Amino acid sequence: MNKFIEKFFAIEQTLTQEKGPFKLFALLERATAFDDWDIIMASKGLPDNDMSVLKEVIEKIHAVLTREEKMKMNAVILLDVNDPFVKEVQKFLAEYHNPTEFSNAEINGLEISRGYIITSPIPQTEPVSASSKKLLTQASKWIRKAALGGDREAQNTLGLMYLKGEGVKQNLNLAKKWFKKAAILEHAQAQQNAAGASLQPAP
Repeated sequence: MNKFIEKFFAIEQTLTQEKGPFKLFALLERATAFDDWDIIMASKGLPDNDMSVLKEVIEKIHAVLTREEKMKMNAVILLDVNDPFVKEVQKFLAEYHNPTEFSNAEINGLEISRGYIITSPIPQTEPVSASSKKLLTQASKWIRKAALGGDREAQNTLGLMYLKGEGVKQNLNLAKKWFKKAAILEHAQAQQNAAGASLQPAP
């Protein structure tokens, strides 16, 4: 699996921490567009008709990707958890034993060259592997790079990672530092975080 796809596992975990669990999180490459990816998300915490939420999600994705990787993104699509496409993906995955990656498929009339399922609508039968910690650690490196470059979304996300001890060693002082940097750049959530509303150690 290439680094571009791996980054989306970390992005999914970051968004799950902030917005709640996903029913579906997938990257799909249409048969008509080589190496252009549609990012499909369905979560109750991400309403499909809210442009401000879509903008926030895109900012989080952009905070982690390089310029070249951003060029591979065709679309970010937020769907209602009960959307017919989500149900068709669920049927497809059930039929093929819940693969995490597939190729040359058709789902709901959409021809797909390659697909990566990061969160499946079919419940996991096994616990999440230990690689999740490794992915968060790797994500923290990409997020730190963007944060050091002045990206306010990355700065807030890095603050959250330090606050919760996810991907980095828990450190409330560093969490405050990154929240303050993002708050100076007028990041609304970071302003609340910097004010101390959520600076309680994780249990």
